[in-house]
Amino acid sequence: MSYRVTRKELEEKVKLLNNKAKVGAGSLGLNYAACYGGYCLTDYHGAHHVTPRMSAKEMDQYLNGALDWV
Repeated sequence: MSYRVTRKELEEKVKLLNNKAKVGAGSLGLNYAACYGGYCLTDYHGAHHVTPRMSAKEMDQYLNGALDWV
């Protein structure tokens, strides 16, 4: 049985990560582009990629690890 990871769930985790790291609401953002390979975290209004592109499940696991680490 697999569960589906939605964009809304990932955005909530990014918001939690920003709040937990106390860096402000606009520090990290989630970017999605199917033609480029999926999701990535961006910084500074989308100008810099913090992570490489990955699938929704991979991004979910990445954010879980980041939330545990911070």
